[in-house]
Amino acid sequence: MKVINAQSGWTWVKQGFVLFRKRPMELLSLFFLWMMLTQLLRFIPVAGQFLTLFLFPVFSVGFMQACRYLENEQKITPGLLFTGFQSPHAAALLGSGLLRIAALFFTYWFSNLINDEALSEFMKAAAKTGPMDAGSLEKALPVKAILLTVLIYIPFAMAFWYSVPLIAWQRMTLIKSMFYSFFAVLHSWKAFLVYFLAWYGLSILVSPLAIIFLGFDINIGVMLLTVMSFIIFVIVYCSSYPTYTDVFGKPDEDNQAAV
Repeated sequence: MKVINAQSGWTWVKQGFVLFRKRPMELLSLFFLWMMLTQLLRFIPVAGQFLTLFLFPVFSVGFMQACRYLENEQKITPGLLFTGFQSPHAAALLGSGLLRIAALFFTYWFSNLINDEALSEFMKAAAKTGPMDAGSLEKALPVKAILLTVLIYIPFAMAFWYSVPLIAWQRMTLIKSMFYSFFAVLHSWKAFLVYFLAWYGLSILVSPLAIIFLGFDINIGVMLLTVMSFIIFVIVYCSSYPTYTDVFGKPDEDNQAAV
């Protein structure tokens, strides 16, 4: 495990674009397949929402493996998405999904406890009134509660960041993977700060384009925005792969075979 300098945060972003440019259509096909499966899960009453989170770490293995294939100039196939289900570490990956759900519940509960149910009240009001315009949303949004919720969740996010590849490629137990993940992110916090600020800045640069698209035709604008958001999501995921290889090194052939 290496400590990474701040400049690497921007390098990770650039490497994400490099990986995406190698096989964009194959990556997008993999992403659309995952989205389709996610939407099918959502049709299951109540449990569907939780199943999406529960299975996310297992599907994540497929995306990480796809990035590894890109690096080795190998072809990406839809079957890669199900790599995690075939892994001998599938139980630990599913356990990670359960802990993510528990972490979100704890964060929501603790934030409401401190903020006098501000988040709950906002969600109830939003459910009654339906979609709000930008002005109404800005007034009703409990900004302080949301910021506090984000701060509470950050330690969990640090523990989960490397958990999936550490389980799949380093054969770590769930708790050990979260321990190493947390301290790996903590030790390289400057790089991660630059990394997330860079993506935030890029998202701001994309915003004017969104306004232009919507100004011409609302339907075309929404469609283009959806496509752009898909592409950005995939590139962000591609950029997460070099954050792992810089800190823990590239997965060797033995570990890949075990996935």
